[in-house]
Amino acid sequence: MIGIHNSPGSFSDRWISQCMEKNIPFKRLNCLSTDVIQQCSDCSAVLWHWTLVKLEEELVARQIIYALEKKGILVFPNLTSCWHYDDKVAQKYLFDAIGAPLLPTWVFTDQTSAQEWIAGATWPKVFKLRCGASSSNVRLVQSRGQARELCRVAFGRGFPAKPGYLADARTRVRKTKNFNDFWQKLKRAPRSLLETLAYRRRAPRQRGYLYFQEFVPGNEYDTRVVIIGDRAFSYLRLNRPNDFRASGGGLTVYNLERIDKRCIEIAFDVAETLGTQSLGFDFLFDTDHQPRICEMSYCYVDWMVYDCPGHWDRNLKWHPGQIWPQDAVLEDLLATVGVKEILRAATAS
Repeated sequence: MIGIHNSPGSFSDRWISQCMEKNIPFKRLNCLSTDVIQQCSDCSAVLWHWTLVKLEEELVARQIIYALEKKGILVFPNLTSCWHYDDKVAQKYLFDAIGAPLLPTWVFTDQTSAQEWIAGATWPKVFKLRCGASSSNVRLVQSRGQARELCRVAFGRGFPAKPGYLADARTRVRKTKNFNDFWQKLKRAPRSLLETLAYRRRAPRQRGYLYFQEFVPGNEYDTRVVIIGDRAFSYLRLNRPNDFRASGGGLTVYNLERIDKRCIEIAFDVAETLGTQSLGFDFLFDTDHQPRICEMSYCYVDWMVYDCPGHWDRNLKWHPGQIWPQDAVLEDLLATVGVKEILRAATAS
């Protein structure tokens, strides 16, 4: 039995349809329910594509996943894949621990150390909060004075965990394709505004730390690599117009000749070292044109992966053909559950 957290509009839509189409035994779950462990008592595996969009999921998902794993249930994502999700500070220390080629990154948890570093650093640098997707909570700091002001706020009143609804209005307008698209966004605007306000009220302010990352000029795009099991999908994300940021801009390019295979190799190595099921990596190139990881996330846009014309395997062999990431995840999970069942039967005999 496969348990699927039913969240319309998420990965669960395709997981449910695939299970129904292929006659795979499954049940719909509410992983936010107080009796979620009891709901999963007859499940060999659980699928739950939780995201930062829902604060209630971010508050309890890691703890519930750990509890389910302790119960012997296979979970996607497993804790190894998602404990560092939406936490760039955690990712920095994890990359340092395994020797991954992270862009130079500095984290300070006391104001004195931060001020001393700011006094001796060169500028510009990229300031980030530990949370936020699509380049939210990311800005370019041009001077020591700007950095000192950010430091003062970071160790004072702090920053909202989510920017205001109009913070990225220019990008939303640019991504509007036609009048119907504009009209649909306009109709959703009141609800989206209320959701943003509710999130900002409930989410704790970001304070007590300061995060900077090296700024490398000359990068006109980043390279996204998504590893799912033995598959690597990759595409380029162009910077927004007159901006150094690529994430969230919606300007995607699928060109195999422009994908640097070193990014694929590094992504496979890191995913293998960490033991993750699925992970997306963002790469930039330093001044020596060496690929460097900016950050990672187990969440990514499904259709961007599907639009890849194929994927590479661990030996960098190319396999043409489009695959929905949900299907790849389900395939790997079913294979793992099958192996566990075989081992359990062998042990019993």
